[in-house]
Amino acid sequence: MDIAKAFTYITEDERWVGKIGIGALISLLSFLLVPIPLLVGYVVGISRNVMEQADRPLPEWDDFGRLFRDGLSILVAQFVYTLPFWLLTCIAIIATVGFSGLAGVSEDAAALGIISTFGLVSCLGLLFALALFFISPAIVIQYLRTDNLGACFRFGEVIGIARDNVGDILIAALASFVASFIIGSVLGILNIIPCLGQILSLILGVAAGPYLAAITGHLYGQIAAKVSGKAAGFA
Repeated sequence: MDIAKAFTYITEDERWVGKIGIGALISLLSFLLVPIPLLVGYVVGISRNVMEQADRPLPEWDDFGRLFRDGLSILVAQFVYTLPFWLLTCIAIIATVGFSGLAGVSEDAAALGIISTFGLVSCLGLLFALALFFISPAIVIQYLRTDNLGACFRFGEVIGIARDNVGDILIAALASFVASFIIGSVLGILNIIPCLGQILSLILGVAAGPYLAAITGHLYGQIAAKVSGKAAGFA
């Protein structure tokens, strides 16, 4: 993987300031919920352009319909993959209510049953979260390869992508974490400086989200190119 390229390609686009700026503005409106699929769709668009080795991977913000469709598709697919966890949580709640309502059971026994139930659910939930950590990028890659939401539910193929690219997914996550840590540290230092530093911290803080998303999108695109056999070079 070309990690350095994922950090530097953004400024190679002559319109990068405007594109990141629009992303920042939409991020500010994400509390309205509707912009969230647009942001996710933009990441998908970056990944698609990288996979197809476009000269300028940052998409234009000129096709909101496709951005929204792509983003919503990924969000729906990821939600479906979390359904087993919610089912497990419901079972735990029902079991807890059952332990609490058992007649003739001491309070200590009921408490032990409740603690055991939630302990088991917590352990299973941790394992599930770990699996989802690898599956979520695989969902994006599967969608990029097929441009079809239904293909994201071919569980064997998605799990296969995650299994075969564990190392690359870990590298992508680590690179994003390091970028986030560095940006956070810079913002923290700027925030100590009165007035000018705090203003710069606010501006950079708003732009940080789209920038980190652009890094992640490029890294996912590289993995998708590899899976699709298009990894001769990256934009």
